[in-house]
Amino acid sequence: MRAITYDIKPLGWATCLWLKRLWRGCLLTGLNGLRAGEIDTPELPGDDWVLVETLLGGICGTDLSLLAQSQPPNSILQGFSSMPMVLGHENVAVVREVGPDADSSWVGRRVCVEPTLACKARGIDPPCGSCRDGRFGTCEHFCGDVEGRYSLPAGTSIGYNNRTGGSFGQYFVAHESQLVGVPDGLSDEQAVLTDPIACGLHGVLRADLSEAKKVLVYGSGVMGLGIIASLRAVGFDGHIDALDRHEYLGEVARGFGADDFFRLGSRKSERFDRIARRTGGTVQQVRFGNYMLSGGYDLVFDCVGSAGAVNECLKWTRSGGQVLFVGTGHGGAVDLTPVWFTELQIKGVYGRGIEQFNGKPVATYELVHDLMLSGRLDVEKMLTHKFSPDEYRQALTTAAGKSAHNAIKVAFDFRQ
Repeated sequence: MRAITYDIKPLGWATCLWLKRLWRGCLLTGLNGLRAGEIDTPELPGDDWVLVETLLGGICGTDLSLLAQSQPPNSILQGFSSMPMVLGHENVAVVREVGPDADSSWVGRRVCVEPTLACKARGIDPPCGSCRDGRFGTCEHFCGDVEGRYSLPAGTSIGYNNRTGGSFGQYFVAHESQLVGVPDGLSDEQAVLTDPIACGLHGVLRADLSEAKKVLVYGSGVMGLGIIASLRAVGFDGHIDALDRHEYLGEVARGFGADDFFRLGSRKSERFDRIARRTGGTVQQVRFGNYMLSGGYDLVFDCVGSAGAVNECLKWTRSGGQVLFVGTGHGGAVDLTPVWFTELQIKGVYGRGIEQFNGKPVATYELVHDLMLSGRLDVEKMLTHKFSPDEYRQALTTAAGKSAHNAIKVAFDFRQ
């Protein structure tokens, strides 16, 4: 089968770390562990697993972060992945083969595979506390330290392990419990957006919106736009500010429900002054160019994850306000003073789970589909570019340099 694989070695990683300053293209070569070609189709790990054929495979920022060497060499995420891996976890696919213990009626059906390789997919019984409570996105066994029925290696999901494959390949395998049928009323282009929208919706549902009047979405890429759209889909009627570096995202953010979109300059004093004016806060300048804000937003979603973003999100939130970290960056030097000094409520957001919505439990993927079908989540225009697998360098270049191409979500199209 045709697939795009990633298998970086220390020498190649170190070479690219130096070489990318002169030749950025080295990151999309075999030197950085990236290859496209024919590989064996993955085998079913167990009798209740299925083989699916990819229709569309979305390119996630986490995939790009790996290839761009954005994670430090000692990142703890290395303990929760295994190589060589076929990248890609955002997907819409068709079930082509089922194991003897799986429901044969899945064959031929379109599905979105919820990618998380948590306790149920690993065959671990009893499950960990997170999985028992429906929070399988924070499963305690991603590192593969507990031997389940299927002997899966370390990996948080499909696309990040050396056994299941991923949606950058023509085929990959999934446990039957990961299958979510795609309603006939949804196109492939809508369905492939299920995962990024689900991650944003999961963040929105983790927030307490009851006293939030002013919200900042810091970063208006796919995740930020998904959060804006999800806020409106669940009925939030407060003020939403969207912030990003790229002006072309402004119209899209407003279209999804942002009240205002703005960019900020590079000068720290100007950035703090503008936020103070927008929120009615006041700026305090202290020594050595450090700044703090009194007042600020009720609720801030950090969709970037850089050290600069983390620091500003903490400082631009009012006393007792909420900061939700949705971006999957590794951070850096962070001033934690606002956390205790203004008694912030901090929450991390990762993956999906069983949500409580309108008083009932529902899986995040299924809720996304319901909201799409009802028209409350109209996000298809978020998918701006599709490429064949043979065009993988162009696809990844477009996804990594979105502003140069006015791109939002980029996907591989295996239907051709």
